[in-house]
Amino acid sequence: MVAKIGIDIQTTLGQKTGFGFYVSNLTEQLKKIDKKNKYAFFKPAEERDFNAPRRFLWDQFKLPRLARAAHVDLLHQPAFSAPVFFKGKTVVTVHDIIAILFGGDIPFYSRQYFARWMPFSYRFADKIICVSEHTKQDLIKHLGVPEEKMVVIPEAAGSRFKPIKDRRKIDKILDKYYIDGRYILHIGTLNPRKNLEFLIRVFNRIHKMMPDIKLVITGKKGWYYENLFEAVRHLGLEKFVIFTGYIEDEEAPYLYNGADVYAFPSIYEGFGLPPLEAMSCGTPVVASNTSSIPEVVGDAGVLLSPKDVESWVKAILRILRDKPLREKMTTASLKQAKKFSWRKTARQTVEVYEEVLRG
Repeated sequence: MVAKIGIDIQTTLGQKTGFGFYVSNLTEQLKKIDKKNKYAFFKPAEERDFNAPRRFLWDQFKLPRLARAAHVDLLHQPAFSAPVFFKGKTVVTVHDIIAILFGGDIPFYSRQYFARWMPFSYRFADKIICVSEHTKQDLIKHLGVPEEKMVVIPEAAGSRFKPIKDRRKIDKILDKYYIDGRYILHIGTLNPRKNLEFLIRVFNRIHKMMPDIKLVITGKKGWYYENLFEAVRHLGLEKFVIFTGYIEDEEAPYLYNGADVYAFPSIYEGFGLPPLEAMSCGTPVVASNTSSIPEVVGDAGVLLSPKDVESWVKAILRILRDKPLREKMTTASLKQAKKFSWRKTARQTVEVYEEVLRG
């Protein structure tokens, strides 16, 4: 039986974050591998980021109305709340429960949507895709979601994340952001959960021993990021910590390839895509040993407590000073990254669609 499957692609508009990259990579592969089913992709007319009330209206009213008008057999919400008022079959992807575990990092109205409404809506989904085993266990532990209702399908890095041999192309992007010399890189949205004030303290120690090293932090501003800039000013690191702001999708591989180390001290991740992107480029990774991050990094990177400044300083210094170690980590990173692919993710997602439609 040929089915018509609807997918919400709103998160691919504007300045994409992890949700947007998940949706754009998944839909790109679905078009390539699934020649049996038909797809309808739904998005609003405007491209600006939604606040919580507007997202609720889109998820629960506008999206289901579009899906009904298109006569879809199954509707997949790959980023936010399950469409409660859609009467057909539904699949929802759950990336994390950050709003429940770290509610203090989120403004009040956003918290009502992300920490209350979204978890409530999951009970209406026919099947839940979790992007990591850790997220699945969180849903069991904190929300009581039945295990049989869930399936784990990991994300992957996009095909553009790979080793780049042409140094001129790397330098062109580095010059755009006034980056010269060796640097430690962090890519991710600026918010307290990313633990970037901790990274600033780590870098401050490293800078005293290796004054030529810089720290490059790139990503859009999220919530409550002001203390991060204050920490840099307080330590007098303005000339050595480079904030690029949001970067274009195609620029990230060049920044990864130019870096000596990718540092990811996040407190909690539903999956943790940036370390995988870094490893796909062959960049040595030092990351937190918390939540889902070990599932992604495996033995290819260095996993440490996101509270232990001393261990982070020692690990990063060792990588910066030891070229053979960097080369060894590059080999291990590329091997680990090959375990994940969007083609595999898309194939497993189609299997979920077919299971739900049969059921």
